[in-house]
Amino acid sequence: MSVPLERDNMVVGVITLVSRQKRAFEKSQFMMLSILTNYLAVSIKNAKNYEETKMRSERDALTRLYNFRYFEDYLQMYFANQQPEHLSEPSSMILLDLDHFKAFNDTYGHQSGNEILRELAARLTRIIGQKGITARYGGEEFIVFLPKSNKSSALFLAEVIRKSISEDPFHLSDHIMDGQETITVSLTASIGVASYPDDCSEPLEMIRHADRAMYIGAKRKGRNRVAVYEK
Repeated sequence: MSVPLERDNMVVGVITLVSRQKRAFEKSQFMMLSILTNYLAVSIKNAKNYEETKMRSERDALTRLYNFRYFEDYLQMYFANQQPEHLSEPSSMILLDLDHFKAFNDTYGHQSGNEILRELAARLTRIIGQKGITARYGGEEFIVFLPKSNKSSALFLAEVIRKSISEDPFHLSDHIMDGQETITVSLTASIGVASYPDDCSEPLEMIRHADRAMYIGAKRKGRNRVAVYEK
């Protein structure tokens, strides 16, 4: 006996009961199964709505990376759940900011800026993979948390990120320049790195220290470089 599972006037599945006996199912059992499938369809729809709402609250709408609010909550939960003997394990933070991005938007248009941010998010996702968690920090800034990663490992990844931005041009199709053809542009980024426990006594201080490293060690010293936090 099979009953279709319908949601929004579409069949999304089938529930089938099987028996080795002939004429094993009666009309009352068919009606009961139909009622259960209706409940199941409503439950699936509610679960899907919950997941979509949850995703919207956690993800940045433009880049589909995590937003900074979720990133902060994740960090707090991560370190709160660590066993005392594991709190001394190293972890690192990478914070990057695209150089001269306002001038870029003024030249090519904000839609082109959005193209860049989406493509950069995709590159970060490919580079970081399962090594850590990546979020949009705000505007043209992105942040990466690398659990169980020491400073040298974080510096290596930060340099990979820097080169992926500076050495691989971005292609723009939605720009305000003359002509409709796709154009190619080059960008750079300034990147700051901080690690725990090398640079701070509290894990959450890594964000502030990585931010300081980015502005003082990278932005002020010429941009397109990776800098580490210095006390």
